[in-house]
Amino acid sequence: MRHYGITRIMVDGGREVCVRLFGDVDGDARDELRRELHDAVVDNTAPLFVVDLDETRFLDSEAVGALLEGCLHAREAGKQAEIINARGVVRAVLTVTGVLDLFGATPSGPNVVPLPAERGRPDWPHRRAT
Repeated sequence: MRHYGITRIMVDGGREVCVRLFGDVDGDARDELRRELHDAVVDNTAPLFVVDLDETRFLDSEAVGALLEGCLHAREAGKQAEIINARGVVRAVLTVTGVLDLFGATPSGPNVVPLPAERGRPDWPHRRAT
């Protein structure tokens, strides 16, 4: 049984690409996470690249490395990269590794606002950066 999930959607009229991580994101997710983050950077012209960790319970060092690589790639591509909704042990891991310092996340994310739920879209983000 898979213990993690990764989804990607465009929001705000295509001005933001949001990658959401779910569950326990560890070495099993590394390759898929790298690929998804890379594709989220190159497959669109959105100026804002957001990783939403609202439903992420755990990140290991391999997942943190993939996350850092993806966010740095986004910046190199001229996008603003942000990590939002890091809480608990996930926030602690990202703080210790210095990733939060690089991407300016706060407990609720930078300028996080609720988004309305959309029926039939389980991957629709609950929050987004403005």
